[in-house]
Amino acid sequence: MKASFLKNRVTRTWMMGLCLMAAPAAQATSVSVLDPRLPTVKPTSPELDPETPVQRLVVKFHEGTRVRVRGGGLQVVSTERNPAERGRMARRGLSEQKLRQDLMAALRVLADVPRMGPPGRLFRQDELTLAERKRLAEERSGKEQADLDLYFEVPLKPGTLAADVNELVMRLNALDSVEIAYAEAATEPAWFGLEVSGQATNTSPGYEGLQGYLDAAPGGIDARYAWTMPGGTGTGVRIVDVEGAWNGTHEDLPRFFYTGGVQFNDLGWRNHGTAVMGVLAGQANGYGVTGVSYGAQVGHEGVAGQSIASAITRAALVAGKGGVVLLQLQARGPRGTRDCTCNTSQCDEVPLEYWRANFDAIAQATAAGVHVVEAAGNGSVDLDSPVYRGAFDRSVRDSGAILVAAGTAGTHAPMCWTNHGSRVDLHAWGEKVVTLGYGDLSSAGEDRWYTGTFSGTSSAAPIVVGAVANLQGIAHATGKGPLEPRALRELLRATGTPQASDAKQIGSMPNLREAIPELLAK
Repeated sequence: MKASFLKNRVTRTWMMGLCLMAAPAAQATSVSVLDPRLPTVKPTSPELDPETPVQRLVVKFHEGTRVRVRGGGLQVVSTERNPAERGRMARRGLSEQKLRQDLMAALRVLADVPRMGPPGRLFRQDELTLAERKRLAEERSGKEQADLDLYFEVPLKPGTLAADVNELVMRLNALDSVEIAYAEAATEPAWFGLEVSGQATNTSPGYEGLQGYLDAAPGGIDARYAWTMPGGTGTGVRIVDVEGAWNGTHEDLPRFFYTGGVQFNDLGWRNHGTAVMGVLAGQANGYGVTGVSYGAQVGHEGVAGQSIASAITRAALVAGKGGVVLLQLQARGPRGTRDCTCNTSQCDEVPLEYWRANFDAIAQATAAGVHVVEAAGNGSVDLDSPVYRGAFDRSVRDSGAILVAAGTAGTHAPMCWTNHGSRVDLHAWGEKVVTLGYGDLSSAGEDRWYTGTFSGTSSAAPIVVGAVANLQGIAHATGKGPLEPRALRELLRATGTPQASDAKQIGSMPNLREAIPELLAK
C-alpha cells in the first residue's frame, strides 16, 4: 500500500512538473495576473541576541516604490514607476509624499549606524539584468517575484554586535515604506568537526571503496547505479558552489568552468570548499575519491566582498535552467533552542533562507528553473519553532529549495546537532564522509590532501546535490530537458530511504535506484 501511495504521489507531482516545464513557452504571453508575492512579517522585537556578531544591515523598501541608487545616494525614481508598481503602492496605502518622508527618515537612521560606508545596492548585478531575470522568472512561474533592486545594504564596522544596531533596526521597521530591515549575522561553513593533520604519504591511493555514501541503499544513495545510465554522472549539468574558498589545484579536481566572486585567503575555508568539491566532482581517475556527479561541470562563487544574496543570484545565472546552486553556509538566527550541548559553537545557526533577501534570491532562482540545494545548518534547532515566525513553514512560504539535514552514516538517525523540522526535505551522511582536503587520510602537500572525517550538513548537502545532478543528467540524456525544481524535490523525497524513527524530522535520503525508474516512466 505504501509503495502504491508513493508511486501515485510521484506520478501526480511529475505530471504537474512536466506541465510546468512545457507551459512557459506556450503561455508566457498570456500571463496577465501573477500570484501575489507572500507578505513579509516584520519582527516586533529584536531578533538577534545582543552578543551576536553582525556584518551588514539590510533594508528593503516595499514593492512598487522604485527606490534606487542615483547620484551616489538613495532616491525615489517615480518617473520610472510602471502601472503595476503604482498599483502595488496603492494597495499598501503609500502615497508619494509618505514614501519620500519615510526615505528621509530611513537615511537619518542609517546615518547613526556604525558603518563602513554609505548605503548601497545589496545585489551586484546591474539593474537591467535583475529586471530581466525577474521578468523571466515571473513568466515561467506565474508568481510575482521580488524587485531585488529594492534591497540595500550598509556594511558594518568589524566587531559590530547586534546590540549596537538592534534599536536602529526596529526604528527602520517602524517605517510604513520599509518592507523589512534586519542585521545579518556573519556566516560560516555548515561543517561540524575538528581540524586534523595526518601522516604524509608518497602516493595517492584510491579511496573510492571507503565512500559508503556512493553505495546502494539503505547505506548510500546508489550513485554507482546512476553511473550506469546515460547522463547518470551529471553529464551536461552545471553546479555552482556558493561559499568561501577552494583549492583549484588539487590533484583530484577537474578544471572549474566558472570562478566568480572573491575568496577568503584562509586555510579553513579552503579545506571546506575543496572537501565539498570532492564529494561532487572528484575525478574518476583510479586514485583519490570519485565524486557523486563526476561528469558534471563545477564552478564556484566566492562570498568575500559581496552579500550572500548577491552571490546566489550570480551563481544561479551561471548555472542556468536545469543547473544546481549549492548553499553551504549558515548564520546565527534568533535564539531557538536552549540545548546545544553537543555543538555549542554553532548553537542557533540556521539556513540562509531565513533572511528575506536570500529567500527572494533563491525563490527567483527556482522559479527560473535552477535547482537550489541548501544546508539546513548545525544549530541544534527545530525550524518549526515559533521564534522563526513561519520562515520555515512551507504553508507560509516556500523558496523551492531542497533543505538538507544530517543523518548518521549507518542508521539514518538525526545527528544530535542537526537542524530539523517539517521544512527539511532530505538528509544524507553527516559524518565519516571521505573526500578531499584536511589531510587526515593523506597529507602529502595540500594538493594531495584527503580526509575521512568530513561532516555536518556541509557533508550531507553535496551528496544530495550529486543526486540532483545525476537525475538531471539522465533527464537531459533521455530528451526530457530541464526538470522543474519542485517536482524533482518531491521525487527525491518520495523515493528516498526513510530516516530512522525519531521526533526530529530530517526527511529521507536519496535513493537513485528508486528515483530513476520514476523519472524515466514519465
